Formats: sequence, C-alpha cells, structure tokens
Amino acid sequence: MAVAISGFIGVIVGAILVTIIFNLRIRYEERKEKKRRLLEHKVKEIETLVLLNQKISEILQKRVILMDAYVSFDAFDDCYITIDDFAYLQSFAAQNSFYLPNYFLEEFFKKIGTRRVILSPDETVKIGGYTYKGGRVIMENFLDTLVEMVNERKSQIKNLTNEPLTYFSKSL
Repeated sequence: MAVAISGFIGVIVGAILVTIIFNLRIRYEERKEKKRRLLEHKVKEIETLVLLNQKISEILQKRVILMDAYVSFDAFDDCYITIDDFAYLQSFAAQNSFYLPNYFLEEFFKKIGTRRVILSPDETVKIGGYTYKGGRVIMENFLDTLVEMVNERKSQIKNLTNEPLTYFSKSL
C-alpha cells in the first residue's frame, strides 16, 4: 500500500512538474513570437519610411532636370510637383498608413497644400503639375523628419534584438 501511495504521489509530482515546464515553454514561445512580429513591424516601418524618403528626394531632384518647365515666378525655395507625383504621394500615404506616422503626413499635406500657387487650368496642364511657394523648404524639413524617424526605429530594433528572452518573466 505504501508503495502504491508513493508511486501515486510521484506521478502527481511529475504531472505538476510537466505542467509547469510546459506552461513556461508556451509563454517563452509566445514572447518569442511577439518579439519577432514586433521586429517585423519595425522593419516594415523603416522600409516604408525609406521608400517615402526616396520618392520625396526624387521630386526635389526633378527641379534640376525640369528647370525649363518651371514657371517664371519660381523662386529658389519653390517646389514643382507633377500631378502624378502628388497623387502617388497621397496614395502611398493612404496605402501604408499603418506603417507611417499619420500626424506628420497630415501636417505635411496641410502645409504643402496651403502653399500651392493658383494657375490657370491651361498653365497647369502645360507644365503638368503644381507649383508650391516655399514648398522646397517644407519638403526638405519633412525629409529630415523622416530620416530622424528611420534612425529612431533603427535604435528601437537594436534595443529589441539586444533584449534577451528568458523562460521566466522579468519580475522574477
């Protein structure tokens, strides 16, 4: 009888140990998966910010290429954005709104929208885009903001990858 009771206690202790270890392993895997998803999200944010940065840089570089197409009243700090480029920026921002900081985009479009020079429809069709008074400065400031955000996301990724995963929670 004593052997049966000690065997039964051994089975119960073993079952409790297996349950505890299994629970720890599941929590470890969940934290590992959560960290992996968070890293993937940060990487996607960085990729999206870099793509937006490249597109805005391309728009700013078109000034040199399309200098003859600019209207005569353009100053050095004015910016010319083709209708296609502006539509691309808006659709890119809408499609990737989950990965982009919405506040900065709304402020950018609000600032750049108030700077648009009113031209006749014929002039707009002739040059194929809009001219924004002082828009170059706004776009360059937005580029700087994007670069700061990319660097911030990179440091967050570095901190996440350096953070060790343990079987026990941090409170232990």
